[in-house]
Amino acid sequence: MTFERGYQLFVRTAYIAGIGIILIFLPFSKYILSIGIWTVTGAWILERIVLPRLLRFFCQGSLARRIVLGFPYVLMLMGESIVRGFRDFFKNKPAMVLASLYLVHVLGLIFTSDFGYALKDLRTKIPMMVLPIYLSTSKPFGKGDFYRFLVVFILNLVVVTLANSWKLLNFEYIDIRDISAHVSHIILGLMISIALFSLGYFIFRRKWISWGWKVGAGLLFCWFLIYLVISRSFTGLSVSLITLLFLLLIYAFRNRNIWLRTGCIILILCVLTGGFYYLRSIIRDYYNKEPIDISRLDSLSARGNRYTHITENGQTENGHYVWTYIQWDELRDGWKQRSAIPLDSLDLKNQQIRYTLIRYLASKGLRKDLEGVLQLSEKDIEAVEKGITNVVNLQKFSIRGRIYEFLMGYETYMGTGDPTGSSVMQRFEFWKASWGIIRDSWLIGAGTGDMNTVFDLQYEKMNTKLDPDQRWRSHNQYLSILIGFGIFGLAWFLISLIYPAWAQRGFRDYFFLVFFVIAMLSMLTGDTMESQAGVTFFYFFYSFFLFARREQDQL
Repeated sequence: MTFERGYQLFVRTAYIAGIGIILIFLPFSKYILSIGIWTVTGAWILERIVLPRLLRFFCQGSLARRIVLGFPYVLMLMGESIVRGFRDFFKNKPAMVLASLYLVHVLGLIFTSDFGYALKDLRTKIPMMVLPIYLSTSKPFGKGDFYRFLVVFILNLVVVTLANSWKLLNFEYIDIRDISAHVSHIILGLMISIALFSLGYFIFRRKWISWGWKVGAGLLFCWFLIYLVISRSFTGLSVSLITLLFLLLIYAFRNRNIWLRTGCIILILCVLTGGFYYLRSIIRDYYNKEPIDISRLDSLSARGNRYTHITENGQTENGHYVWTYIQWDELRDGWKQRSAIPLDSLDLKNQQIRYTLIRYLASKGLRKDLEGVLQLSEKDIEAVEKGITNVVNLQKFSIRGRIYEFLMGYETYMGTGDPTGSSVMQRFEFWKASWGIIRDSWLIGAGTGDMNTVFDLQYEKMNTKLDPDQRWRSHNQYLSILIGFGIFGLAWFLISLIYPAWAQRGFRDYFFLVFFVIAMLSMLTGDTMESQAGVTFFYFFYSFFLFARREQDQL
């Protein structure tokens, strides 16, 4: 093997290793993720160095010349390499448009007063610019290498989900979203959704895969579905379902076989109908309250102490009234026997633990007295300490608890105007604040660094009842862009995401279309691109599926 051939092999190996590091550590560590990006950067620069010039310099001339001028000469060659890379990049209009959103963020500095935060934001979003450059100008992968990368990504997610499930089964969390410690549970749910559709493609579309491997892929497919359910990943489940329905609809319209077309349409209708009735049954169960006769309520507990009944408050848990059969003294004594956390303090979710306790007792149909507390198991006590208000939330394989949380949050928000504690209702408050900001600066936006400032001012203006530590930003990427850069910034944002795919015919490719639908849906309820993991997730997979492959996988 010649030196030049060995050098090219080394550079290509480094590039592949960098891609692998990004795929492996995207769900794990943003620090090692940065190492992956820097590895790809180095390989990208080394790939374009004119090796014969480098060899001639170090093989000719005096030793002193090589020592004194060697480092500056290498820097010069690296600079020329970067220039060549950008020349290749500037020839690729779709990649330029994709990366141009970073320029929008730079231009947003014009309207910024908080430059400290703005520069931090620009550092976070560097992948927005560099990943399209690297992946669009480097040698693309063949189908075999592309599939191997996907397998590495899928197996890595198996490790992550198994580790998270161990925490889940051992109850090692306060909020169930905390089981995903290294990356947002939302981003993890999106990655699992991509893995599900990748496995589905291998199972149903790749004829050369043996039945043994397909069975293994099927088992992984089932595991990922189970994980989304037990982790109550609403985002992962909902975007997966909507994406599936979208693909079935496309397949139905493209397929000329009348039976397959009819079957797809029937399946879509069955899924929608089944989902509707499932949700309706849960909502009906939630509002199915036990009959109560106020005149027949017991006035004394088993120990002879007088109950408190607040009958005008209709709040229920699992159909049982929360504010009946309360004996505060017995409740205090019973809780002191079972827990080291005082009843007048806060649970681990910073909620008043006495209210968490009476809601939890109501959810089990128990009275809020000494006898009720003594009937709780150790697992129940631990759940109350962690801020869990309903026994349904302890179920591992049910999303009923999350729907109950939403309904409870909705009732509280409608009654008190306070969305704190309900992730869905808090989003409504975030969106309400977002629209208030947009009304005042819809044309040019607030700028790159002033997002936190304008939100703080808007929450004060609204007299929001949100707790100060819960006053977050939009949780909607489209609103975030509109707030930051105005209506023209939002228009360019959409162009920068849609045009490259249209120009490269990416919407005809199975993997890109799946990713694109999943990512665009996620932006409706999350700031997908506002964290390093999120922006890397989006721009890596967008560029990887669109630019880094020789052949597409047709729908």
